[in-house]
Amino acid sequence: MNIYHKTAATARGGRSGSTSLDNGTFSIDTVLPGAKKEGLTPEELFTLGYAACFDNAMKEAAKFKEIELGDDWHTQIAVGLGNSDDNKRLRFDVDITAMLPGMDQETADRLMATTHKLCPFSNSLSETISVRLKAKTTLD
Repeated sequence: MNIYHKTAATARGGRSGSTSLDNGTFSIDTVLPGAKKEGLTPEELFTLGYAACFDNAMKEAAKFKEIELGDDWHTQIAVGLGNSDDNKRLRFDVDITAMLPGMDQETADRLMATTHKLCPFSNSLSETISVRLKAKTTLD
């Protein structure tokens, strides 16, 4: 594998600690879900990264497929954390919704499928987590 970019982070204290990029550019307190203090859960950090990655992959997929995205397109990702079917492990469950106003539904669905194949997060995780794709062509 050719590595194009690599980053490193260090966590201290788990879900009730802090996590920072080793290059010193970002640090955040981590919290348990429902905690009454400032910080983000690891799932929220994962969600932010996945959303940004998928959104960029959509831009690249649209360029490759020669599809005009328009001005109001964006990606929303919801990540759930729950038990696996056998209740032996915790797993992610993901819903990805692309807002593609003005695009016909067939094109939007094809773009979502292509983006899912292109996105590094999706490629790395799609066999181990449940992922549902939805393209919305109207903003309601």
